[in-house]
Amino acid sequence: MTLDLMPMVAVTASAATLALLGSFLVLRRQAMLGDAMAHSVLPGLVVAFLLTGSRAAGPMFLGAAAAAALSGAAIGAIIRYGRVERSAAIGLVYTTMFALGVLLLELNGGANVDLDVDCVLSGQLELMFWNAPTTWAEVLEGPSLAGLPPQPLRLVGLLAASCTAVVAGWPLLRAVAFDAPFARSRGLHPSAASAGLMTLTILAIVLSFDAVGSILAIALLTCPPATARLLTDRMGPYVLLSVGLGAAAGLLGYLLATRAAPLLLGGSVDASGTVAALSGLGLLAAAACTARARRLPESQGADL
Repeated sequence: MTLDLMPMVAVTASAATLALLGSFLVLRRQAMLGDAMAHSVLPGLVVAFLLTGSRAAGPMFLGAAAAAALSGAAIGAIIRYGRVERSAAIGLVYTTMFALGVLLLELNGGANVDLDVDCVLSGQLELMFWNAPTTWAEVLEGPSLAGLPPQPLRLVGLLAASCTAVVAGWPLLRAVAFDAPFARSRGLHPSAASAGLMTLTILAIVLSFDAVGSILAIALLTCPPATARLLTDRMGPYVLLSVGLGAAAGLLGYLLATRAAPLLLGGSVDASGTVAALSGLGLLAAAACTARARRLPESQGADL
């Protein structure tokens, strides 16, 4: 409980939240935009930290939102005035913004800055210690609760808020995901759904940066939803399966990194990287299985 409980809660909640929000981005073919936001918010996070000296969620979110807005404006300007394809503009902006964030980290690395490249890329899962009580009766007592690390609590709260928002806005999200013009003609507001979804996504990325880093945030926005999309064509099961796959990858990846790796490799490996790799392998396995399932009817038809 002291070493593993809080990291497992954090990585599972983060993975489930990112997969939930990413499922709508993938369905609307905006997964690249989600990846761009995950990269582009880095300079905003660094500037917010340098100005405030704190990694509190409020200032970090404001810095990330400002960086995301700047990135969106830059993408729009490049598309309009540079006359380049949208995906090329997104790739240009998010790589530039991410490089700027890394450069800011390196330039301020010796200025007593409690934020570095390793923290940004891989987070601090292994450092979420909890001085767990010795008996179950002491778990809910004040000293034990006061010693809980804040990151898992924030991520669990964000997961609950995201689930509530999705349930409350399900008719609008479903309509916008498949036919935004039709939803607009019925008096719905697709722009409001997009703004709310992007706000929650940025907040999830900000909180995940502090806990699990950018590698995991980027992977879980796309891999579990893409895997679920290969396995079902129904909206409700697709979203639920995305969340389940994300949470399973988070929990299993952490256990593989901290428990299986020492037995097989002689030492633990990075948990965030393991979760991201496991998500990618899950997508590869689903793609191979669905491709084989599609070939079987074709071969049977050829035999007939």
